[in-house]
Amino acid sequence: MNTLMPHRRRPIRAAAEWGSALILLGAASGAMAAPPPANTPIGNQATAAYVDASGAFQLASSNLVQTLVQQVGSFKLEIDNVKSAASSGTVYAAHTLTNTGNGGDSFTLNVTGKAGAYSFTKVEVYNDVDGNGMPDTTTPLCTATATGVCTITPQTVAGNGGTFKFVVAYTVPGTAADGAVNTAVVRAEPENKSTAFYGTYAPNFRENTDTISVTTAAAFSATKALAAPSVAAPSGKPWPLASISGPTSSGASCATAFATITPGDQCQYTVYTINYTNTGASSGKFYLSDTLPAGMTYVTGSAVWSGASGVALQEGIGPEAQAPGINYVQTGNKVSALVDDVGPNVSGSLSFVVLVNKTATVGITSTTNTATYDPISSTKTPESAPPGSSSTNATVFTVTPTFGVVLGSSTGSLTASLDSPAGTPNATPADLTTVPSAAVGSSVAFASKLFNSGNAADVFNLSVASSTFPSGTVYNFYASDGRTPLLDTNSDGTIDAGVIDVGGSRNIVVRATIPGNVAPASGPYELIVRAVSAGDSKKFDATKDVLAQVTGILVDLTNTATGSGVGSVGNGDLGAGPSPLATTTMTTEAGTGTVFHLFVKNSDTIDQTYKLEGSQTPSFSGGLPAGWTVKFVTAGASCSGAAVTSVAVAKGTQTPVDACVTPPVGAPAATTTVYFKVTSQAPASTGATVSDIITDAVKVTNTGIAYSATLSPDQSGQIAPAGTVTYSHVLSNIGTLACGSYKLSAEQSPAAVAAGWISVMYLDVNGNGQVDSGDTLLTDPSAPLTLAVGAQQKILVKMFAPGGVLVGDQNTVRIVATFDTASCAPTSVTDTTTVVTGQMRVSKTQLLDPTCSGVASGTYSASVIANAQPGQCVLYRVIAVNEGVAPIANLTINDSVPNYTTLSPTQPAVQCVAKGMSGDSVAYDGSKRTTVSCGSTTNAVPPGASLQLDFAVEIDK
Repeated sequence: MNTLMPHRRRPIRAAAEWGSALILLGAASGAMAAPPPANTPIGNQATAAYVDASGAFQLASSNLVQTLVQQVGSFKLEIDNVKSAASSGTVYAAHTLTNTGNGGDSFTLNVTGKAGAYSFTKVEVYNDVDGNGMPDTTTPLCTATATGVCTITPQTVAGNGGTFKFVVAYTVPGTAADGAVNTAVVRAEPENKSTAFYGTYAPNFRENTDTISVTTAAAFSATKALAAPSVAAPSGKPWPLASISGPTSSGASCATAFATITPGDQCQYTVYTINYTNTGASSGKFYLSDTLPAGMTYVTGSAVWSGASGVALQEGIGPEAQAPGINYVQTGNKVSALVDDVGPNVSGSLSFVVLVNKTATVGITSTTNTATYDPISSTKTPESAPPGSSSTNATVFTVTPTFGVVLGSSTGSLTASLDSPAGTPNATPADLTTVPSAAVGSSVAFASKLFNSGNAADVFNLSVASSTFPSGTVYNFYASDGRTPLLDTNSDGTIDAGVIDVGGSRNIVVRATIPGNVAPASGPYELIVRAVSAGDSKKFDATKDVLAQVTGILVDLTNTATGSGVGSVGNGDLGAGPSPLATTTMTTEAGTGTVFHLFVKNSDTIDQTYKLEGSQTPSFSGGLPAGWTVKFVTAGASCSGAAVTSVAVAKGTQTPVDACVTPPVGAPAATTTVYFKVTSQAPASTGATVSDIITDAVKVTNTGIAYSATLSPDQSGQIAPAGTVTYSHVLSNIGTLACGSYKLSAEQSPAAVAAGWISVMYLDVNGNGQVDSGDTLLTDPSAPLTLAVGAQQKILVKMFAPGGVLVGDQNTVRIVATFDTASCAPTSVTDTTTVVTGQMRVSKTQLLDPTCSGVASGTYSASVIANAQPGQCVLYRVIAVNEGVAPIANLTINDSVPNYTTLSPTQPAVQCVAKGMSGDSVAYDGSKRTTVSCGSTTNAVPPGASLQLDFAVEIDK
């Protein structure tokens, strides 16, 4: 029987609507490591799993600890350029600044022309937003002459791969001689040296060098772009849309011959165009070579030269197979061309179509391309296809993600578990999980498998879409171990499964905790769990979980064969107890025994023998009050019957037994609470010892007393910080004469009052044991009240705990009834309240480990770590302590490796240690890499025993 309940995480409620969210792709454990964005909170919460005294599986959650990732600086500047130009000519050199740090920053950029064999007439910088290697406008960002410095306004660049693209225009003086060479240095550095993260830049500046050679011969410059040319496509067909971004091809087979391509949703094409110009003083041969990136496939029959509009270049070897004036060779994904006799100031282009492959990765990694060319008249041949000595600007096609999700049973697959339509689970075992039964007050776990069917890493939000489970059922989501709680990793307000990489899957568990106040019943009870893509809320999938029936607890102790009410509410005894009020009150004179009828129901699948006990406290820390006795006898026997200490009950049956309670001679006329308990003498089918407790009472009457009143019983209960608990008492006039009016008062220690403990008294007008609108609020002390001879008054005391109270703290309040008749002595009861978070207290602390040594240097704390950087480590410590009054079994601590981290290669020397436990030795397990645990399969944890888990994670860098 549970007297304390474990702390629960925020429950999952049924969801009706879904929002969309953006995620940082790949930035999580299990995906491609990348530094978390600056100020990202890394959250973590542990759980302790155990079997309680009633045999029910329980989970207790720890506090949540968080670490904030600080900004670190990193950037790169590309590329060095080698160009040729005629005197008085202008050449353009393309550059890209990429912020590879984890947060946005502002950068200064300047270009300094050197005093080489000549000095530049003018140096200008232009925006190149589209990245085609040419100025976007005719308005420069800065201008300088000779060896002056061209400095642009600081540019803010987003972190995690944000870019600033620009070109530098160099004007060569008319006096520059043939063969003269000059250089310029392009320099970038963070603007604000006072930022806290400035020192993380290493180095804190980057430089490129542009080299410009003067020639009186041909001087070629070339750029590359995703753009359709001004000339016609082959055979009169239109050019495909020259997109600079889009999804990958999704079709099973997409054509790679221009004559048969059909651009559309399933087949994604785009057009490359390489533009070239002879800025020299003489004619020459222009040579280029281009090797396509892995994410693109060349489309045969699509290449067109500007010198022959609408005519497809032949991909065969040899100039005789080409249009006059060009030798073009294509082999696989590599093309090369030699254009004959390009005159001064003559421009041209070469265009061709590519397919965006189905296997192209999201982003730009597999779809960024740079062609090479010779800046002077070339003698190379396309047949040998060597690279050119200069490079064009980088051309970027951004692959946008396509999201998808499938959620099925733990044995499901990507195809077999797919809904049709989305959100409606199919009827196959791949999308259906059935559990035969679960007991009232217990939790039932349903395992599912979640698949990422998209082409990008994604976060999947989880929710209960609908349920026919009993009202009050609470749903929680856990990792595959069924114990580590899932959190809201992307801070969109919904619990999720964390980042799952492309093609990946993850096992999850939804645990439904059934209320203890429901009656056993046949189902089926159905639960629809839904997973929604955070990248695209229109993509979702669901699975169905079914519980066939709700049964009673493994052992139930009641006063009648059918039981009544709810075992933990009011005066009920059906289900897990004890109840706060007596189920049965027997009246007897002092010194005379009275018999309680008890019924022991074994709902387990094995036969069992139960030990019988009686006590004056629900914790069974002692027996009945001094002088009182309890004797258990065979059902139907009187108090003179032979004593028994246990009762055997076959599986699925119920056996009666009687308890004879005898108050001592001279016992005062009062009502005394007694508790009866049954405990299995052998492990239940769950492997744990199970028990149940019932609350009863004995009313002792004495004759011949003129004046007497009693207030009963003493109560004890548990409370959470900032929570409340209500106690019920009865004031009885048991004498033959009225005691007159009385006042009620509540007495607490000054320290308790100062700490914020509050007690409020009510007259329980309707006698239901609960505070409701019809009850009378009393002042403290109360106004005079009256109580007739033989009458009773039910009194409620509601306790309020302060928010900052510590687990384990205890408060006592003494309720006193004082009469105005001196013959009636004051009577009182004591309410004892203990602060708990559950039978198991689970606390989690953390400590920054900057060098990832695995050794603690400082004090662990639950406070936020606000100064962690990518590449540093965090040490976690989780301690689970049995703070209940009964032993528990099979304790294991479970925790998860947070998003944006991985398990550190260097772990603490000791990772799993038990104190006061017995059974199998405890051990650490980090083999799954995304979760860790500490515990053993079989162990016993008496009150006060504890288990400690230590591990370290490294923040992605």
